[in-house]
Amino acid sequence: MAERRWFNRYKVRASGALANNTYMCKVELLDLSAAGARVRGNLYRIKEGDEIYLSIAFKPPIKAKGIIRWCKKTEEGLEAGIEFTYMDFKTQQHLQAFLSQIALASMSDAYLR
Repeated sequence: MAERRWFNRYKVRASGALANNTYMCKVELLDLSAAGARVRGNLYRIKEGDEIYLSIAFKPPIKAKGIIRWCKKTEEGLEAGIEFTYMDFKTQQHLQAFLSQIALASMSDAYLR
């Protein structure tokens, strides 16, 4: 199957919170891109297609509205893929700067010589 993502994903470890209209839970952020995230947590009341709000505990926090694209149970717990549907411009800029830092940090030294 061909990769369908438009943006690179980066492994991260951060805490956050996810909520829909009736439920809120703490989550662990596993990976992040400009278009979405993968989280793990007590997601038993979240299902594919749910509109959610995600807050990631960065400084300043990244807050986004999104939609759950998939949910699955893993050995480590329940995981979900989130596609961001709304993020204010200032937060988008902060996210892009953060992702750029991760990309530069993960570059091989050979590229930087």
